[in-house]
Amino acid sequence: MRALVGLAMCAACSGEGAAPAPAGGTALGSYRVGSGPRAVTAADLDADGDLDLVTANADSGDATILWNDGRGGLAGGPPLAAGNQPSDVAAADLDGDGDIDLVFANHDTPLVTVLAGDGAGGFEPQPPIDTGSRPHVHGLAVADFDGDGRADVAVDSADDDTVRVLFGGAGGLAPVQAFPAGHLPYYRIGAGDVVGDPRPELLAPAQRDESIVILGAGRGAVRLAPAAAPVALDREPWMVRTADLDGDGPGDLAIILTDGVAVFLGAGDGAFRAAPGSPFPVPSATEVATGDVDGDGVADVAVGPWDGSDVHIFLGTSFAHLRQPAAPRPIGLAIADLDGDGRGELIAASTLDDVVVVASLP
Repeated sequence: MRALVGLAMCAACSGEGAAPAPAGGTALGSYRVGSGPRAVTAADLDADGDLDLVTANADSGDATILWNDGRGGLAGGPPLAAGNQPSDVAAADLDGDGDIDLVFANHDTPLVTVLAGDGAGGFEPQPPIDTGSRPHVHGLAVADFDGDGRADVAVDSADDDTVRVLFGGAGGLAPVQAFPAGHLPYYRIGAGDVVGDPRPELLAPAQRDESIVILGAGRGAVRLAPAAAPVALDREPWMVRTADLDGDGPGDLAIILTDGVAVFLGAGDGAFRAAPGSPFPVPSATEVATGDVDGDGVADVAVGPWDGSDVHIFLGTSFAHLRQPAAPRPIGLAIADLDGDGRGELIAASTLDDVVVVASLP
């Protein structure tokens, strides 16, 4: 079950479902994108100070950019070729020229595709990069793992129990290196500082171990090694994201499990405790995003299900549960402040309707 549909089959195979929850906020708009959008991210792609959106469209093999008009209104541009079945996307300066680039994980291949940005909204495709991932890549984690000031790109490699990292340097991305990451590090890896140093750690969902493996590197060290004890879970993890979910400063974890989302609160030294009530049931939970949707300064958790049209939102600190209507199979998720009001909008890409829905909570 390593194709994208395999995730859906596994994620939907158990659980009785969450209790009814109140509806969320107001849908601000629905925007047509390419076929089968599987991921969405927000970044200022044309250096005008506003966050734009980009989707990875798995079925049409391309990317759609939705340009922000500065008030939260979005307009789509022409599709950009993004390689075979782009299943994940990240935006970062990968070549050190000060401009935002785009990188895509190409499902059913070991490749990642980079589109080099020119800072004014133009993107130039680069030759695909072979990561050696086995059987193929599913997701990306992009961060400066070695503390040298350059963005690095990591992908999963489930068959050989590794994560594979392309470290950034003055000449761009270096040849790939593989690092042990537990048993069956499968699907969506993450990145964030959870051990209290200034550098982000790489977080791998080790399915066979039912844990999250935490890997880190010394400053300037082009290697990754265990940085903290694995976080033990009660079932298989599929995806992990980090954010401060309780307002105390240290990074916390939001982890997609089969039919649920687990929240673990960090102490800042690599130790974690489960949030009260965690894991929270979400039938066919598939994707998670974090960000502040209610403007209280604390990150919240959004979960997209494979079956259904609502995004489940768990508010930071209290983890009160809301449901925001979106569109069928809203499994590409992001939270970003598109209109500059200090509150993040919920952004959901529907793989069935080929749209991105943007909603604002009250």
